[in-house]
Amino acid sequence: MKHALNVFSLIIVLYFVAGCAGLLEAPGDFNDKFSKKTSDKASQSKGAFSPSYYQKKAAAYEKSNELQTALLYFKVAGALSPGDQEIADKISDLESTVVHKSLEHLQEGVKFYKNKQFKVARYHFLTALKYDPDNKEALDYLQNRLIPKEYIPYRVSENDTLSSISEKFYKNPGKAFLIVYFNDLKPNTDPLPGTILKLPTLASKFIRPPLNSSKELLKAESLLKKGQYEAVASTTERILQNDPINPTAVDLKNSAYYQMGLQLSREKKYGESINMFKKITPESEVVNKSIQDVIEKELLEAENLFKEKKYTAAIAVSENILSHDKSNKAAQDILNTALCQNGKSLLIRKKYAEALNVINRADPGYECVGKTLFSVKKAMKKQAEIHYLQGVKYFLNEELQSAIKEWETTLILDPEHKKAKKDIENARSLLEKLKKVK
Repeated sequence: MKHALNVFSLIIVLYFVAGCAGLLEAPGDFNDKFSKKTSDKASQSKGAFSPSYYQKKAAAYEKSNELQTALLYFKVAGALSPGDQEIADKISDLESTVVHKSLEHLQEGVKFYKNKQFKVARYHFLTALKYDPDNKEALDYLQNRLIPKEYIPYRVSENDTLSSISEKFYKNPGKAFLIVYFNDLKPNTDPLPGTILKLPTLASKFIRPPLNSSKELLKAESLLKKGQYEAVASTTERILQNDPINPTAVDLKNSAYYQMGLQLSREKKYGESINMFKKITPESEVVNKSIQDVIEKELLEAENLFKEKKYTAAIAVSENILSHDKSNKAAQDILNTALCQNGKSLLIRKKYAEALNVINRADPGYECVGKTLFSVKKAMKKQAEIHYLQGVKYFLNEELQSAIKEWETTLILDPEHKKAKKDIENARSLLEKLKKVK
């Protein structure tokens, strides 16, 4: 019975934090076209009281840096599933995170306060309280040391609440905690009518401009029908900054990214296409299949480039595939074989250093890699010996500078050459002696 009451209490808290409609509305799935919801009211009702539902909401708020709200949702999930160690660990980690972030901003605030940069200090103290409302030191600085020089006096009316006053002046009901802190009020207790409040002025970054979500959603739907997918993505991302789990905005955003991914795939911009598909949330079989389809097309392109002996291009394409799918065996085979062939091609053109760099990028587990590497090093040693002998000829003809240059090239090709380094030292010593004689 006690456990049930705890769960109910947490849900009631979230009911008022997230908003009545938002709490009981389960996230909708999107179909193959990513534009229609498929869940009915019964599945929504069932989902709203499952731990995974609250975990998803918590994750969304955490992603948008609303950590206190995220923590509340995780606690509801934990209360619904008390034996889930993963949720318990997440709650513990998040509690540590909010305290850590709060302390970080407190320290920054103190630093700027000591340097008499009071506006910046106030910003950090307010941010510290956003992460941890129980940070007493940040509150002390705000209430007793950083008394704002400019504030708005306001007389509380009959139907005023902390949230409505905050909405009126800060365009955000979530800033009600500022009114509480600066007027020494009790949290969650609305001030009495007639009370004179001091409302501190805030920097613009602390005030979130109002957003008419309904109007913006209609705009996004119209843009989607017109095929203006980038504009849809931009509009819905802006909505989701204010309401991270708005199901209609999520569906519209996913539809836009899906269409952009398809278009990029048709244009053979495979890497960009995959990145676009990866912006779709949550992941689904449709998304994963779309990504695999693009990878298959990219693999075919890499194979064709290899057959055409365009090894550098084949390497680039296969590396791009592996950046999205590290375990793709076909891409690994193309990459390493292309690296071997490119290394051989550079070896034939006597570009030894480039050949060595290319072959060193390959997986040594491939047979061709070892063989090509041996051939490159053998050719480099042979070429090194040619340059060494040429240096000896210059030395015998008393052309010391030319001899040194040849031996330096010898060491580039074969750093372990036994004679070249010593001969360079001797030649430089002779040059110094000749300079003194002159």
